Amino acid sequence: MVEKKKTLELKKHVAAIHSGNKLSLLQRKIANALLFNAYDSLFDKEEHEIHIPSLCKLIGYDSNDHKTIKKSLVNLLSTVIEWNLIDGSKIDSEGVWNASSMIADASIDGAICTYSYSNKMKKLLHRPELYGRLNMLVQAKFQSTYGLALYENCIRYQNIAQTPWLEILKFRKLMGIEEGKYKIFRDFKSRVLNKAIAEVNKLSPIFISPQFQKKGRQVTAIQFSIKNNDQNNISDINCNEAPLPLSIRLKTKFGLSKTQIENILSEHDEDYIFEKILIVESSSSFIKGTIKNLAKYLLSALQDDYQPTKTTKKIVDRIEKDKIKENFNKEKDNRSRDKKIIREFKKLPSNKKTGIIKEFEKYISKGLYYSIYQREGLSNILVQDQLCLYIRENKPDFVNRLREKEEIIV
Repeated sequence: MVEKKKTLELKKHVAAIHSGNKLSLLQRKIANALLFNAYDSLFDKEEHEIHIPSLCKLIGYDSNDHKTIKKSLVNLLSTVIEWNLIDGSKIDSEGVWNASSMIADASIDGAICTYSYSNKMKKLLHRPELYGRLNMLVQAKFQSTYGLALYENCIRYQNIAQTPWLEILKFRKLMGIEEGKYKIFRDFKSRVLNKAIAEVNKLSPIFISPQFQKKGRQVTAIQFSIKNNDQNNISDINCNEAPLPLSIRLKTKFGLSKTQIENILSEHDEDYIFEKILIVESSSSFIKGTIKNLAKYLLSALQDDYQPTKTTKKIVDRIEKDKIKENFNKEKDNRSRDKKIIREFKKLPSNKKTGIIKEFEKYISKGLYYSIYQREGLSNILVQDQLCLYIRENKPDFVNRLREKEEIIV
């Protein structure tokens, strides 16, 4: 669930978290993504829509195999959840039993998925007083359904630093373990529990440790202590690559991929790239909006060395050469400065980085880089560029401290 769709946080009702269901990793991710997408209009609309490529990006699914997505939707239609397995008295009176399919119906038309929820699910899901906070960027990284299930069941208790004691049979159900599988606790611990704990500690913002209750030699219940995991702060940044301002134009206006942008920048100098951009943007087809594939058009212009027509040449000639050189120099300066901003940002204490990241998430959600951020986080050079822009515009104290440090060095 989300309080505002601008954030990356899913406010998922605890009943939907603490429910018995056997979902694959992909199904669990899709279910969360669909809820994330629909929450703001849960009662306003009977049906909800999501673009399948956007869904894939949201769940970290790097494939064009939409048949697998379709199969997962079919499974969600037949998956029944029963609630609530934990804190049941806080949601429904004792003895009341509830169940519903994850989604009521679904259809795919081209690249658009349309789906809906039952009335019972709507009423359940739209209760913000009882929820667990799931970060969509974090969930996209999980590679096992047990790891993601454990993350969901622990993150709600982050503020009180521990989960309640969970009876082993109930915990197995929460994790989606099939009845009769891993009956011996030793097998369950080595094949499920230990691997799930390792994945949560590796990928999520929490670090969990198990504690066991025993009756004789038999383990009867489990509890998890929870700490903040500073090593997995989502503000960790890959600083090996400097942000490239030209990439903004190539990404947003021409829709080039990260790989295509990197190839272009390595194969051509910036003067040549800007020349071809001007040729494309000055063409009558571009002005009329009749070019069907801008990325392909620009790549052809670069590869085949398109030359300006008479009309285009006049437009290009009107651009003052001194101004172009000035812009190039500014971009070089920006690159050098932004590289320093990234370096200094990474040195900040975890709590300060987290604060800036939360503000940055709201900032980037309004632009075209949101889906890239959801998929790759701050490791993407385009997102890094946006982070530097945000810091320059909104964090003058940070920039001033950086300037003072540079002056001392000089």
